[in-house]
Amino acid sequence: MINWENNQIQDIFATMEMDFAEAIILFLLSGVKLLFTPIGAVSLPKLYPLFEIAYIASAGAMVGSTIFFFIGKGIDKMGTKERKPGKKIFTKKNKRIINIKNKFGLFGMSMTIGIISVPIGSILVGKYYNTQKLAIPSLLCASIIWGFAVTYTTGLITRIIIPLF
Repeated sequence: MINWENNQIQDIFATMEMDFAEAIILFLLSGVKLLFTPIGAVSLPKLYPLFEIAYIASAGAMVGSTIFFFIGKGIDKMGTKERKPGKKIFTKKNKRIINIKNKFGLFGMSMTIGIISVPIGSILVGKYYNTQKLAIPSLLCASIIWGFAVTYTTGLITRIIIPLF
């Protein structure tokens, strides 16, 4: 049987609150790169509550994805005026994006914000799905899913599994 002391239990379930400046930095960074920001915040020497990290990272990604969605929507409107008639050129990158769009649809394209980045994924959703009503809600849902999933997975690994060894 494991003999847990009070300090060890408090270390695992941290009760320290984040400073305002740290929360703003986490918020802004997660609006750009959602995958690595919670990993860095959970891995800090100071132990913050996982829910607080996940909440701030998700909120930052939600704001970032909304802003970049409208940027992508604007880029698509600008691009339609400047297109020249003729044959379109498809590159490997374009084919990959179209395959993701056709295979997984709106929610699949929204879930790319966690893998590639919030700006690129949101701009792609804004470009290809700017007329659909569920575009922004799917980006917000993807932000929440990625924020909490990455934070709690990293927390499980760094705070519970690694100390066992």
